Amino acid sequence: MTLQRHFTASVCVFNDEGAMLLVHHRKLDLWLYPGGHIDPNEAPDEAAKREVFEETGIEVEIIAESLPPYANVTALIPPWRIIEVATEDKHIGSHHHIDFVYVARVAHPGATRGSGQFTVAEDEIVDCRWVPIDRFEDYKTPSVLPELAADAADWADRVQRSNPTFNQ
Repeated sequence: MTLQRHFTASVCVFNDEGAMLLVHHRKLDLWLYPGGHIDPNEAPDEAAKREVFEETGIEVEIIAESLPPYANVTALIPPWRIIEVATEDKHIGSHHHIDFVYVARVAHPGATRGSGQFTVAEDEIVDCRWVPIDRFEDYKTPSVLPELAADAADWADRVQRSNPTFNQ
């Protein structure tokens, strides 16, 4: 049997206090960053923003390094990482997700105060919370998540300090 691969997009979203947005995924019973499958005719960055909004009601701005413009082409926002993850689904079985991982901040910073600001997609998500990276051990997460989140936070901090458009 041939390995099935699906393209997904996900987002490490940070608030002004440096906490990361985690969602408790209903099917997997894990705390993860928001994300999901890329729809047909959808760019990965569009899928990433859509998934965060659908799962939590939060609008985000993707953090990306500045890219030079090119004539007659559209340069897509590059992901922070592209990773391949083995997953299990009761409908599909074993397969892999090729995940375009973005890093973002909240588009409307006032939305980060308290958990009452979320609109949870209850068919997929049980709960969502802002969690400081050093508190991930209190949550059932994939083993790689604390290291990945710390790397994403460090990268976001570097990019935002070096790019004046993020220092508003």
